[in-house]
This record gives sequence, C-alpha cells and structure tokens, in this order.
Amino acid sequence: MSRRAFTLIELLVVIAIIAILIGLLLPAVQKVREAAARMKCQNNLKQLGLAIHNYHDANDALPAMTGNGCCWGTWAVLVLPYVEQDSAFRLYQNWGGNDSVNSNFPAPGAGTFPRYSGSPNTTNVTARRYSVLTCPSDQENAAFSSITNCNYAVCGGNGGTYKTPGPAPQPAGYGLMSGMFDGSVYNTVAGGAVHPPSKKTQLTDVGDGLTNTVMVGEVRQGQGRDVRGFIWWGDSSAMSTYYPPNTTSQDLVAAGLCIDQPAQGLPCSGAGGALHSARSKHTNGVDVALGDASVRFVSNSIDPNVWLWAGPINDGKVITLD
Repeated sequence: MSRRAFTLIELLVVIAIIAILIGLLLPAVQKVREAAARMKCQNNLKQLGLAIHNYHDANDALPAMTGNGCCWGTWAVLVLPYVEQDSAFRLYQNWGGNDSVNSNFPAPGAGTFPRYSGSPNTTNVTARRYSVLTCPSDQENAAFSSITNCNYAVCGGNGGTYKTPGPAPQPAGYGLMSGMFDGSVYNTVAGGAVHPPSKKTQLTDVGDGLTNTVMVGEVRQGQGRDVRGFIWWGDSSAMSTYYPPNTTSQDLVAAGLCIDQPAQGLPCSGAGGALHSARSKHTNGVDVALGDASVRFVSNSIDPNVWLWAGPINDGKVITLD
C-alpha cells in the first residue's frame, strides 16, 4: 500500500497560514487586554473618587494633600479606610507630625518619629502594593527601599504641587491657582503640638463646578530611581494640568530623583519645581476622576487651554471637558 505524507511545500504553506493567523489575532488580543486594563483603571479611579467623597462626608472637608510638607503622610494614607484598607491605615504612625513631635495619628507612636519612609510605616503601609492605586497598563516600580510607586495623584491645580508657577514660557492668560487639593498649605508644628491644616477645602468651595474640575488624575510610575507616582512623598502626591495629557514637555522633579526617558513617554528634568503632568500608557489619553467622582477619558489632543483651566477650582473659566 502507498503511504501518503505531507510534502515540504505543503508543510511550509500550513506554517505560513498559521503564522498569518497569529499575526492577525495578536493585535486583537492586545486590544482586548488593553481594554480590560483601561476598564480596571477607570474602576480604580471611581473607587478613589468615591473614597474621597466618603472622607469628605465623614470629616466635612477633603483630605489634606500632605500631612506636613514632604515626609509625614499624604492624602493616600487618609483614604485607605475608604478603599477597604482600614487595617493598613490604623497601623500608620505620625501622619502630620515631624522628626521631633509625634502626632500619634492614626496609630500611637512608641518613642519614635517615623516618616513615610521609615519603619514601621514602610512595613505596614508604604511598601505595600495596592491594586486600587495601580493601573495594570503601566509597569510597576519601587523607587526606594521597596516603597511603591503608584498611578494616581490628586489634582493640585495648574501649577506645581506646592503652588509653584508653571515653567516658562507660560501660556497666554495663565494664572496660577490651586485645585481641589493644595500642597502649599499643610500642618504646622508649634508649641509641642501638631495642628491640623489651616485650610480645609470643601466640595462647596469648587466654584467652577464639580463636573468640569479634575480631582484625581493618572500619572506614570517612574522607573528605577524615579519618584514620579511616588505618592507617599509630598512632591509626587499631586498632578498638574499645566501641560496637556502625555505631553512631551518635561516633568519637573528634584535633582537626582527622576530619569529622563522621553522615548518611553517619561520626559523629565531634575531642575525642581514638583510639576507632574497627567500621563498613562493608554492609547491617546488618560483617565481622570472629576470632582463629582465621575470618570472621564481625556484625549491627548484636548485644547490645552481647556485642560489648563480644568485643574483650578475657582478660575471662573467656562469650559466643557468633552
């Protein structure tokens, strides 16, 4: 009996067809994965928006951007109980204190004055990876001592985190204004006691309307010794609407704390100024949570002037975030 077998040409044709099918399917699979990642990212922002609103309901004010400048806690610690991380929140020590006065909040101190970067805060809180603070589209990073970088920062307005002006040349009509969070006002320690922030923003203070004011925006996790997305630290706890989303202009970071990677969408300068633009690895834009806790996808091609005025809460500009 004769035995039939594939010829070499037939085998090559089959392999070529399989390769073509894989080539056609791979982009579709990647698109499905990105769609799922973007949906998870939007869900994270929704949870954070609702958490901030729940904090406001419980405390009659928005959480302070920072506890006391750079190193004694940020808003990210305060919202933990509202994103099902109450146990972590209750273990954090010295939020709003300093190196010599312990706030005993939320957890009582034990003769030490830990910063966000010291034990036991690293072990219990800041070196942990939280799904709600991480966009699955981005690459995870821990910039220092396993302390995690994250993907969401509150909006400090249209300048730097500490209300520093935008870099020159400033756009026409630019006016430096605070957002729903203001890093230029934080706790002060005097007379051996820790005092609460002197300014507590309420939702009713947002004169421009909650539906057109950015509350939380996406940021990229800097890679290596790069503090972008390092929201446990004051400078990186906020983003700015000075530049449009995913701008090619550089983020302004303290010297030695960022790695300039323009080809990867992470341009930066170590000249200081604490100005972090909204960035993501999603196609053509970023996700944001607005002041009413709704989530919106904002295109990279948004009118720069519209985005500039989407950050401040009382600029009086009439805008529509379409």
